[in-house]
Amino acid sequence: MDETERIVRQYYDDIMRYFIIRTRDRTSAEDLTQETFLRWIRYAGDVSFASEQKRRAYLYTIASNVCMDYFASHTPTEPLEEDIPAPEHDRDLSVVLESALAKLPDPQREAAMLYYYSGFRVKEIAQIQNATVSAVKSRLKLARDTLRRILSDKEGLL
Repeated sequence: MDETERIVRQYYDDIMRYFIIRTRDRTSAEDLTQETFLRWIRYAGDVSFASEQKRRAYLYTIASNVCMDYFASHTPTEPLEEDIPAPEHDRDLSVVLESALAKLPDPQREAAMLYYYSGFRVKEIAQIQNATVSAVKSRLKLARDTLRRILSDKEGLL
């Protein structure tokens, strides 16, 4: 298995989940996932990365840019009615968080997804979102506060 195939196999599901949550449309998410990996091959195929974490952050930067391009040129679609795929250990929580995440403004939602779902550090999210570290910290705090309020209203979950 070559390096490109390894990257695709390792990150395909995560990138797909990222787009499903961001776009709320499975067909668009599939297209955007493919576009992300095409850009990865085009731009990062010959680049060597100091670590796997830097490679992963670069891939999510591409995904974020693909998503911005998508929203700049598309109108919103109907909300996704089906469950969002999640890692097995997060499946129950994912069902509850899906609708709560959809209520967050896009920069907060993306920051929260990258931090909590994908495990990026604040500094890495700042690079991906082309924002300052303090802006990302603020987005994460606002996202946490909003999610806490939304989820506490739903059957006292928090």
